[in-house]
Amino acid sequence: MTAHYSLFRNPKRENEEGESTLHARLVDQHTIRMEDLNEEISDACSFNSADVKGILDALRSRIIMHLKRGEILELEGIGTFSISLKCPAWTDEKAIKPKHVKFNKVVFRCAKELRRELSMMSVERAESGSRLKLLPADKRKKNILNYLQTHQTITSFICCGLNGCMKYMALKDLKSLREDGRIVRLGRPANAQYALAKRVEGE
Repeated sequence: MTAHYSLFRNPKRENEEGESTLHARLVDQHTIRMEDLNEEISDACSFNSADVKGILDALRSRIIMHLKRGEILELEGIGTFSISLKCPAWTDEKAIKPKHVKFNKVVFRCAKELRRELSMMSVERAESGSRLKLLPADKRKKNILNYLQTHQTITSFICCGLNGCMKYMALKDLKSLREDGRIVRLGRPANAQYALAKRVEGE
């Protein structure tokens, strides 16, 4: 399987002359969900999809348990997972109590073996051509709606890859579609997913 990329122009730096440099970014990305992995792993071994789902669910619960304990979890050949914390930016050490220290994010460090395998990935230019010019808003929103015809939900991250745009533009498109009543937001803004409004109403 080959990954597809398009080229995008970097923002111009102050006092920079001529055209700005380019960077490559993956596009046309799809989200592989747990049920997809269940089927793929089942096809590759002697376990049925129900067994695989049970194993993956158990792995997920163990990962959560160990991270909640503040431990570093290493999956051999994949990488290590750990937790970072956040607290108020105060100067008085005594003022920062345990209640002020919160979960920040999961930190993933890729294993050398995985990095080595990924360094040999195959890529080719996307058939859609250059993405140096931003797609029109109506085309971007149409792409989002078309994606949701075959997928239950979409995220702003997927929108960025789908339309070759920055996150602020993806969020703007999603907000516009919400205001038009075409989609609804599921979950909190920080980790929101979006679904077709008619699909949610029909559940």
